[in-house]
Amino acid sequence: MSKILLIEPDRHLMTAMQEVLLLDGHESLRHVSPETAMTDLARQDVDLVVLELRQRSIDAVSVIERVTNSYGVPVVVLSTTASATEESMMLRLGADDYLAKPFSMRVFGARIAAALRSAAPNHRDADDVTVIQRGALRLDRLRHEARWDGKEVALTATEFNVLWIIAQRPGQVLSRANILDLAYGGDVFVTDRSIDSQIKRIRRKLREVAPGFTAIETLYGLGYRFTDSPEDMAA
Repeated sequence: MSKILLIEPDRHLMTAMQEVLLLDGHESLRHVSPETAMTDLARQDVDLVVLELRQRSIDAVSVIERVTNSYGVPVVVLSTTASATEESMMLRLGADDYLAKPFSMRVFGARIAAALRSAAPNHRDADDVTVIQRGALRLDRLRHEARWDGKEVALTATEFNVLWIIAQRPGQVLSRANILDLAYGGDVFVTDRSIDSQIKRIRRKLREVAPGFTAIETLYGLGYRFTDSPEDMAA
């Protein structure tokens, strides 16, 4: 069982999130303000913090920095602004995921499970590879860093994990079920459509720095394939 600290001023949303976490076997600590939450964080062993970004009483950015730097606890940011700029900034500050409101409770539960899994030691990989270089693409798993031709690509923890899985197996066709199993494991309910959404976001973010990016190929009815051919991998 994981212990999750919720910081959310909307009490109705707080209750809904707490119910989802309970169904998934997690314990949650409720707080409407970051001030009281920080006191709880200092007293208890917490596995994950969920923080609503638009806090009026305190600088939420300073909370993220404090949680990640002082306590080493992963953070999932909730925001009323679906902003790519804001998302990129939060990820650079150390947030593990960014979830724009409104969101479904099913998606919330899946994102929490993915963030917890990404923060935990990875036992699924048989090797000790921590860096993947595929042409202009460089992935550093320890630093959670994705770069294309030296330019940073701000990915969430789940997006990074999905891209790592595909890039680790160049030329191999991976079905959605394969990616689901490798990215999430068998203990989380996630639909095939969530993988399609992840791939779509990964492509969009890579094309922001590399407009001609085509290295992730869709094979309709089969799944996805990462190609490292010179034509597709050129910056």
